[in-house]
Amino acid sequence: MAGRVIAQGYRVVDDERHAKSLEWMTERCDELIVETREMFVDILNPFAKMKLIDALQRLGVSYHFKEEIDNSLESLVSVKFANDDFHAISLQFRLLRQQRRYMPCDAFKEFTDKQGNLNGTLCSDTRALLALYEAAHLGTPNEEILREAEVETTNQLKRIVDCIEKPLSNKVRHALETPSFRRMKRLEARLYIPLYEEDKEECNEMILELAKLDFYLLQRLHREEIKEVCEWYHGLESPRELFYARHRPAEAYFWALGVYYEPEYAKPRKLLAKFIATITPYDDTFDNYGLWEELQPFADVMQRWDEKGAEQLGRCYKDYAQFMFGTMNEIEGALPKGTPRKNVNVIKDIITEVCKGYVTEIDWRDSKYIPPLKEHLQITLVTCFYWAINCTAFVVFQEGVTEEFETERNIVATAVTCYMKEYDSTKEEAIKALWNDVENAWKDMNEEYLKLTLIPSSLLIQSVSIMNNGVSKLASDDHMKHVGPTGDDRQEANAAAAVPFDALTIAAVLLGA
Repeated sequence: MAGRVIAQGYRVVDDERHAKSLEWMTERCDELIVETREMFVDILNPFAKMKLIDALQRLGVSYHFKEEIDNSLESLVSVKFANDDFHAISLQFRLLRQQRRYMPCDAFKEFTDKQGNLNGTLCSDTRALLALYEAAHLGTPNEEILREAEVETTNQLKRIVDCIEKPLSNKVRHALETPSFRRMKRLEARLYIPLYEEDKEECNEMILELAKLDFYLLQRLHREEIKEVCEWYHGLESPRELFYARHRPAEAYFWALGVYYEPEYAKPRKLLAKFIATITPYDDTFDNYGLWEELQPFADVMQRWDEKGAEQLGRCYKDYAQFMFGTMNEIEGALPKGTPRKNVNVIKDIITEVCKGYVTEIDWRDSKYIPPLKEHLQITLVTCFYWAINCTAFVVFQEGVTEEFETERNIVATAVTCYMKEYDSTKEEAIKALWNDVENAWKDMNEEYLKLTLIPSSLLIQSVSIMNNGVSKLASDDHMKHVGPTGDDRQEANAAAAVPFDALTIAAVLLGA
């Protein structure tokens, strides 16, 4: 009997089971969680336990087993594998570093010969090679051995991927596209479930059933939340007046879902989605609508957070100001009693800096100024709103490539353009150099992720998750950049056989819309 397609590309439960009640599915999911907890006791082999943890994390159900995973990884710190057990050492390294437990990279010295080439035995073991590739992406700036391993494993996997039989070849292609640590966790679960299911050598049927049921149950919750966020957005009067702006509450929810997807974070997830939906038209007001003489009083009101002063602004400027002030008031009102007001003020201070950056960018645009790359980044790293989104994610948590498009819009020069002018390079050379900077930034973040021990992991992982959202966006022409309706893309997402990588259609796939 054909299974019912819940999320595009794989079947969650068959028709007979699905005909049973939601209550049955919830009870069955609870039973599988109990049985999986028992597996942590029954499995004594360290390598087998690591593979269990890895599967649970990548399938998106590890949040049910935080205590068991933490205890297992704590004991794993002292485990020593044989020097030639390449797969186990690589997996141990990645799992520990993902959980902010330091493991030195000395263990990888045995992975190369005297000439610095990858060990022949390692190269003949595709799973071990893939494990090393994944581990190498958690290296820090001074770990040259991991930098070399990243390059060597990438090249080797690319050479052999077309010669490997399925299902392992599918896993290799998936990893080469984006390493697991850099993936949006909910999207990774959606994509990894079918990869796990077809890999009969690794698949545990009980874990697979749990992953499918849990994904479906969470999907129901997320669909209700996105409905609520969209109704909130389209029910407001102010956004309707912003005819020039991108109205993207669905994509905004997708971003929030990437930061925290677990059911216990429903309230902060919706607040963060509302915040992201609100800031999107801010950029459009400067880029797509505003004139310099009109933007100056608007920027002044926004930087002073002057709600009364907003009444004196012209059409659209007044509407957006009321929209932003209203959203921030709603966020502040939703926070637990006793939350220091300074927490919300920090968000407002960052948004004020964003506004100042927008003014600078408009000055650059109107004067046709192409700044040096360093000057460009000092402004755009603020105006991209990542800083503000990160801070907002922290605050509400207390409760529970675009070159062609940007050039066509005739706005401020992109980083690529700035690099080309400053270093007299070609576009290809500029992109290669900037991607190298991105890789170095990941290594810097890996290092801070390990060293900032005074900050709880639950907060730091949000910063990593926000970066992972950006990785998902970069895989295609993202609809967040475009003004106008995108309803057709939602229909195409449901009909397409492949998973489309942009904010709106990924949201549609994840939510089964």
